Amino acid sequence: MAVVVVEVEGVGLPESELETFRDERGGLVALRDALRSGRDLHSNWTGPPCHGGRSRWYGVACDGDGRVVGVALDGVQLTGVLPPGALGNVTRLETLSLRDNAIHGALPRLDALTRLRVVDMSSNRFSGPIPRGYAAALRGLTRLELQDNLINGTLPAFEQAGLVVFNVSYNFLQGEVPDTRALRRFPASAFAHNLKLCGEVVRTECREGSPFDDAPADGSSSGSGDDRVFGTRDAGGSPARRKPRRFRIARWSVVVIALIAALVPFAAVLIFIHHSKKRQVVRLGGGRAAAAAAVSGDIKDKAAEQASNKVSSGSGSRSTTESGKGAAELQFFRPEKATFSLDELFCSTAEMLGKGRLGITYRVALHAGGGGPVIVVVKRLRNMGHVPRKDFAHTMQLLGKLRHENVVDVVACYFSKDEKLVVYDHVPGCSLFHLLHENRGEGRTPVSWPARLAIAKGMARGLAYLHQTLPLFHRPPHGNLKSTNVLVVFPAAGGKRRLGGGDVAPVAKLTDHGFHPLLPHHGHRLAAAKCPEFERGRRRLSSRADVFCLGLVLLEVVTGKVPVDEDGDLAEWARLALSHEWSTDILDVEIVADRDRHGDMLRLTEVALLCAAVEPELRPKMHDVVRMIDEIAGAGDGEATAGRELALR
Repeated sequence: MAVVVVEVEGVGLPESELETFRDERGGLVALRDALRSGRDLHSNWTGPPCHGGRSRWYGVACDGDGRVVGVALDGVQLTGVLPPGALGNVTRLETLSLRDNAIHGALPRLDALTRLRVVDMSSNRFSGPIPRGYAAALRGLTRLELQDNLINGTLPAFEQAGLVVFNVSYNFLQGEVPDTRALRRFPASAFAHNLKLCGEVVRTECREGSPFDDAPADGSSSGSGDDRVFGTRDAGGSPARRKPRRFRIARWSVVVIALIAALVPFAAVLIFIHHSKKRQVVRLGGGRAAAAAAVSGDIKDKAAEQASNKVSSGSGSRSTTESGKGAAELQFFRPEKATFSLDELFCSTAEMLGKGRLGITYRVALHAGGGGPVIVVVKRLRNMGHVPRKDFAHTMQLLGKLRHENVVDVVACYFSKDEKLVVYDHVPGCSLFHLLHENRGEGRTPVSWPARLAIAKGMARGLAYLHQTLPLFHRPPHGNLKSTNVLVVFPAAGGKRRLGGGDVAPVAKLTDHGFHPLLPHHGHRLAAAKCPEFERGRRRLSSRADVFCLGLVLLEVVTGKVPVDEDGDLAEWARLALSHEWSTDILDVEIVADRDRHGDMLRLTEVALLCAAVEPELRPKMHDVVRMIDEIAGAGDGEATAGRELALR
């Protein structure tokens, strides 16, 4: 008698149920194979996903029957496009959370997953419309978060009675928000910072012509009353019967709306036609060049929309708009650089470079003053609505004065009540993270050891400059040092320092620096929060927090590993490796073949571990770190290689 052993929960089940288990696993494997991740799901998602009511797979939850009920892959650096219908066979799925990644393409269709209660796709790069099935088929939905994406089109009519968490802010949605009981529960901030949303739910009148000129950028109302329900109550406290809205669209305009709706897909194609290398082309001011001067979308505040801007050059010069209370300012810090107005900035085409904890970064091409093209990088800051104008201006004045080869220059800044922008000098390179980790495999050009050492040297010098230049109260000076915030430039050959093999030495430039003091309540979002003293409850960090972060980045340079918290302590793993004979096993496979330089690689590892010491007092000062790395670089160039010892203890 033949015996078939099936390694899934519920041995001896009928063939039809076993097929269900196989289909469920097949859908998850398709998801795994379509995406890349810092968690290395290919090595973790193997075998059966469930065993004994628990999951062996990272981010997967199971029920007592051995069926998958949850997939949560938050912040694991997922990249790629979700395969169509990959999760369709995971029929008991109740939670799907893929937030804080870099997934692009269309949102997945989830109509078959009728048990879904939680869907969180926020902080990705999803584009296209919201599938209508989210409103029609997912009747048990209690939480839907789609904020911080590139979603366009109109909003479906969500009517789920149990929907308690809802957010579609920071997208490119437009049109009237359906006036349903479910959507009326949520504040205007849940719909804010979109292209053009209107309707009673967001308290913005839908009118003919330019219906959004008088609306605040965040969709909020200046009136009093409950922010969640738009309407009045009678004397008994029950909701009053609503009167017909005075801004209902006339019948003749239905034809116009139909034509506009027909053109929306074509407009979407034009907006996203330049989608390459996971980047998106948008307009900072809202997407329609002809109206950008009057309607600046989700960045310009109402005061700035109603007046023209005047720009004066010179250090600290400003582009100022006065209207009622306050002023919208564009303040410049580089008199030798070309200046431009707010309208020129908002009318320009912007290519999204990426998203981070501080905000969204765009590459903007301007034609300022009728001259040649000017390329700048604009960061749209988040979590700074509480920051007073005075504090923001003071911090930007400090950052605007910084001048160093290894620090990206701040060109200008912009302050309004709801939006803060920082304009950087454009650096024609890529991030250190991209250089080390993207496109690994066949056809990739590896990063040589001399290039890595030059990058490490530049990072240390840039950080030492920040520590020396910024005042003592501005701590930590950088606050957000990680490989994604290190830009690497390979300059032209003429007159530049060369590496041992004749190649031009790359230049590392630090960016996203100096904002930690402005985020006392959001400091946990920045890289400095990874240092042990922060985790132990110390909220006032010193410069040594930057040194710890530099140590982690140096380990990333040597090992080629992506620091992921769930993988454990990268520094502790490297310490264990150095204490055994298998110390060279920590080296990145791209540089391990360069045996003549293994000594320098391990010396830099020791410097990194000294920087990543658990106790802040044991970490070196930055001028000592620069000296130690310079000594390693000198030894690598053949200068005093014998008998050199680093004072690491």
